[in-house]
Amino acid sequence: MFVVRRPIGAMLVALVAGAAVLTGCLIGPSESKAARGMELALQDDAVYVQGKYPRIQGDGSKPYGYARALGVTRLRTNVLWAYTLPPSEYGAKKKPAVLHYDFSVFDRLIDRAAAAGIRVHASLTGPAPRWANARKYTVRKAWFKPSATEFGKFAAVAAQHFKGRVDRYSIWNEPNWKTWLGPLKTGPALYRNIYKAGYDAIKSADPAAKVLIGETAPVGRKGKSTSPLKFLRGVTCVNAKYKRAKSCPKLKADGYAHHPYDFAHAPNYRYPGSDNATLGTLSRLTTALDKLKRAGVLRKNGGGRMPVYLTEYGYFASGHRALKKRLRVKYLKQGQSLALKNKRVRSQLQYLLVSPPRSQRASFFDLGLMNTKGKKNAGFNALRAWYVGHRGKVKRPGAAIALPPAPPQPTV
Repeated sequence: MFVVRRPIGAMLVALVAGAAVLTGCLIGPSESKAARGMELALQDDAVYVQGKYPRIQGDGSKPYGYARALGVTRLRTNVLWAYTLPPSEYGAKKKPAVLHYDFSVFDRLIDRAAAAGIRVHASLTGPAPRWANARKYTVRKAWFKPSATEFGKFAAVAAQHFKGRVDRYSIWNEPNWKTWLGPLKTGPALYRNIYKAGYDAIKSADPAAKVLIGETAPVGRKGKSTSPLKFLRGVTCVNAKYKRAKSCPKLKADGYAHHPYDFAHAPNYRYPGSDNATLGTLSRLTTALDKLKRAGVLRKNGGGRMPVYLTEYGYFASGHRALKKRLRVKYLKQGQSLALKNKRVRSQLQYLLVSPPRSQRASFFDLGLMNTKGKKNAGFNALRAWYVGHRGKVKRPGAAIALPPAPPQPTV
């Protein structure tokens, strides 16, 4: 989730809700061909993980019916490292001798999604447990210098638990945004180490699983975020000309995940700043990925050009950044079409199904398509109409997916 500001709660546990809802273009000839089979994706952890809003849940299968109506074949979820542990363990100053992980809410999501013919993308991310942060850790600095070594151990546990049930992962959410990973100055180096530890752990536990790098926010803001392309150059240790500036580990990935938000403009708007990458300036990102491949510092597994997964997108339905209904409908449809035309894009994700009620802290970030009673707004109808009109060019939900049963919750 990309926002101008990121309020952090006074207690670690308060971060759960915030993080769960937290995150005509001149396209070059190489990107102009329609990407047949692009998947449509959705994320709303309040609905699909936390099970909020009884009118939306029904018997538990109702949210998946809404997803299928939009053509969704993939649900993304943030697996928040600290909160897979009990409070006494994630809040400890010293690492406990035994850790009791609990992935049961994600197991339920995976099973219900599979019954609806939908796969799950797990984004393994912070906040880290207190004992896995730097010594300067405070509740307000839950993002501060997490341990890559400990994250790798967590990723190994998660990948082993989800083996055969989750086929796609990404490493950390918006690592170029200060309150997800910091400090900003050392963010690229921190992320490099976190990504490599997570990638190696996942591939060791489940070689068939795909691992995406990035999950970057779209633009740089002074003191808040680093522009995604500048951040990526730092991660891969190249200079502004994409030449190796120093020695650091070469990286591999199965794709690049990115959040191409631009809340104020049409999807094809040329957002300023050569290191920023919105949907209307996505060619900047794909060009950078090609340069990194040629530099030999970031390559796609199996060879070829790095595919792009747009793992958060949407427009505000309420608040001071909300667009007029007519514009929101128009821009949501245009965004889908623009993503479809780019052959590097494998997935386009609508962030949020349900508008958070005003009583919740997360209500400031409302990209929802319906209210908590299930009343659909114009955004839902727009995306539904777009899917119906493009069913021959995108993946479509199919029959139930057979998965092995969830294993017992791990203790390590």
